[in-house]
Amino acid sequence: MVSMLQQKLFLFLTISLILGGLVLTIAGVFSPAWQIVEIREFRAEHQHGLWWDCIRAEKHVVAVGDFYDEEPLHCMYKFDNSAELVIDNTLRNIDEDGAAGESEHHRFWAWHKIILFCIITSQIVAMVSMCCGACTPCIPTASLGFTICSIVAVVLSVIADGVFFLAANRVDNRFVQGMVGTYEQRIGYAFYLHMGGTLCWMGAALLAVTTAYKVMSSDDEIGGGYGGKDPYSWQSNSRPNPLNVHDLHFRAIPRDDPLIEKLPPGAYQRNLPYRPSPMPYRETSA
Repeated sequence: MVSMLQQKLFLFLTISLILGGLVLTIAGVFSPAWQIVEIREFRAEHQHGLWWDCIRAEKHVVAVGDFYDEEPLHCMYKFDNSAELVIDNTLRNIDEDGAAGESEHHRFWAWHKIILFCIITSQIVAMVSMCCGACTPCIPTASLGFTICSIVAVVLSVIADGVFFLAANRVDNRFVQGMVGTYEQRIGYAFYLHMGGTLCWMGAALLAVTTAYKVMSSDDEIGGGYGGKDPYSWQSNSRPNPLNVHDLHFRAIPRDDPLIEKLPPGAYQRNLPYRPSPMPYRETSA
């Protein structure tokens, strides 16, 4: 009884951590604040996300180093064709417009796609893991799928965080060129939200391993290690019934004459193999 309560407690904690990680990772992927830069000469704040970017323009200076937000965010999708055309036209006039280089940060690069693929796949696997965990009390073998899916979700989420961290610290992604100065981008809160979800999934994976061990070990104890069945029952079921001689019925079979007697005389000698006649010999006196 105590073991069953422990299993349910571990299972509840694991599913709760997976659900919390899902909430954090979804909030992170829908936020544009993965990279944030304040371009002071334009009095604007640029937020560069994974699949969309936002700009907060017309920020008024209240004091030295302080800004007052007046306008809401204006966002656009990275995969929008019209936005891609605007970026291309802006980059063609890079000699006339000194701030055109900032448009490069609004493109949909390959590392954005890799991160999105890993995040979305990890979220799907985490949902499958929750389903397997819900089936574990009824189907003990589902705990294996529960553990495997939890570990896979952690691996994919760690890959997404690692790829973003390395890409965000590259020189061409870290610094933004304005008309006068160069500004450094900082990592926004969306990355830390996703990292918090990754940590939740790490804890869930450890608890999932513990839960699977307890479920499988308790199932072996209840069934004597073989699910409650005799390990040699297949031998007893496969043994043949003993043979009783009295149950056999004999029938006399009439004996025919040998086949050789039915053949005509001399016919059987035709098929005999060739045997040479013995060599003649001569007797001599000693």
